[in-house]
Amino acid sequence: MPLIAPVLTRLPWLVLSLCLPLWVGMPVARAETPALWQEDAQRLRVGLKLFPACLGALEALDDALAQDGSLRVLVVYEGSEAPARQAVSSLETIDRIRGHPLRASILSASALDQGTGGPAAGIFVASLGLTPKRLRTWSERDNIMVFSPFAGAVEAGAVAGIHVADRILPAINRTQAQRARVRFKPFFLKVAWQYD
Repeated sequence: MPLIAPVLTRLPWLVLSLCLPLWVGMPVARAETPALWQEDAQRLRVGLKLFPACLGALEALDDALAQDGSLRVLVVYEGSEAPARQAVSSLETIDRIRGHPLRASILSASALDQGTGGPAAGIFVASLGLTPKRLRTWSERDNIMVFSPFAGAVEAGAVAGIHVADRILPAINRTQAQRARVRFKPFFLKVAWQYD
């Protein structure tokens, strides 16, 4: 029994000495982790593949062209800019949508709230946690498709996004699309999952 007492009193110090190097290194490890959880990062990647199809399915796409004839897309973020940079990098690989070059730029959600984004063909949301009111306000104020790939965003007020079930489909919020005066081509509506 006398040998157990000294071991037990030294045990907390032993554990602390083993864990201290890990604890000291935590801020560095946290800074290197991606800004999105794995499932959300996967939704972002899938959304970047579906977004061009949603944009190309807009009936009035030609009316949304910039003066230079390009389709300007705003990639909106709040908090970490890393997912927005990833989104812009991915969108820059797209050559053309319905014959028009695509031009993507990053904009903070607060700047978009102020209306400083300028005219655009679509908005791609690259961050979680944006309130439904913001998603609805942006689409209705600018009569624009707001696309968010994150779970629950279409139901919350984004015009478009993704629906994951036994397969992945583009998702459309019909009510919000009507409020924003965004119309999709009939063939697209036949294949999209629709929320009303």
